[in-house]
Amino acid sequence: MRPTILTFHMAADRLSKLRFLCMKLGVAVKAVAEEDAGQRISALCGLSPREDVPAAEPVPEEMIVLCHMTDGQVNRFLQTARQLRFAPVALKAVLTSTNAEWSPARLYAELRQERNAVMQGSSAVHDA
Repeated sequence: MRPTILTFHMAADRLSKLRFLCMKLGVAVKAVAEEDAGQRISALCGLSPREDVPAAEPVPEEMIVLCHMTDGQVNRFLQTARQLRFAPVALKAVLTSTNAEWSPARLYAELRQERNAVMQGSSAVHDA
């Protein structure tokens, strides 16, 4: 599968800069529409079929998910983003077999919990 970054709640100017950055790296960028907030992450990145799901609350804050990327590609993305002075995205995740089954709202909640724990000097405990 093609390396892809899913974006949530990203402003148009930042999305444009991200697309430019990713074009240099051969990474696709998919801005997830609010009406797709109920889909599983795996469906959004093309690993599983889309489902007929009820509407869900959209992700209220900027978030990205790095999909189908090797460790080297992730590192190159992060390094290039720094070099091009692309302001960091506070909530980011790499696609895993666990979070692939979550909705964007669930991933957002987990990432916020993790960020808050780090800010308080502890570690987050994730539900299975």
